[in-house]
Amino acid sequence: MKDKEQIISKFKAVKNLGFVKSHRKNNTGIGKTFEDYVGVVENNADEPDLFGFEIKSHRELAQSYITLFTKTPSFPKGANALLRDKFGTPYEDYPELKRLHTSMFADKPNSYDGRIAFQLINDKKAKCIFIAVFSLKTKELLDCSCGYTYADLEKVLKKKLKNLFYVSAETKTDGNGNELFYFHKAEIFEKPSFEKFLRLIDKGLIMYDIRIGSYHSGKSFGKAHDHGSGFRILEKNLNKLYAVHEKVE
Repeated sequence: MKDKEQIISKFKAVKNLGFVKSHRKNNTGIGKTFEDYVGVVENNADEPDLFGFEIKSHRELAQSYITLFTKTPSFPKGANALLRDKFGTPYEDYPELKRLHTSMFADKPNSYDGRIAFQLINDKKAKCIFIAVFSLKTKELLDCSCGYTYADLEKVLKKKLKNLFYVSAETKTDGNGNELFYFHKAEIFEKPSFEKFLRLIDKGLIMYDIRIGSYHSGKSFGKAHDHGSGFRILEKNLNKLYAVHEKVE
């Protein structure tokens, strides 16, 4: 278990630094700061971050959704742009362009723009998770052509999230308004189960976000700007996805 020992050693070295200044002035500052200290190069690769572990950081006491992984739908090609063009809402300052930002679950439909509802459909026979769109007024199914194959989702889960290193930090602000972090404990999660992932989807314990807009300028004007559509889970439910859970302090 050399890799586990290495990442624990890296974590303890950062912990020994005490409070450190955030390297970025927004919500992603916590992850960026910790990863900088342990030597993770920022990227969007499908591979784990360091020593075979995917690293995620959070502010202590903040029970919120964390992103498990982001991935564009398996089918059809350009699915997010198709959904945006068909069901999105116009920008106020660029009414000719559309965006689609919404969160959905499998156990109940949401409400979007007062006219439609999105819901995940876990089709066990087809081995796919579909993004279903209904009319709020008539309950009619308007679209169910976009979604993910089990194979694609399982591949990401088993490859990128096979081992998860989840770091907690105390936070405070210095006299200049800078956020400071003290990375003082971590949890290790190993052996995720795709069957558990599907059950959590069915129970409404995993949320799916679509975050797609349109470029406002340059040569990409009007083209889809995908901010990362993906699957998210509440921090307290992480242990329901994994077989092994270990605390590091």
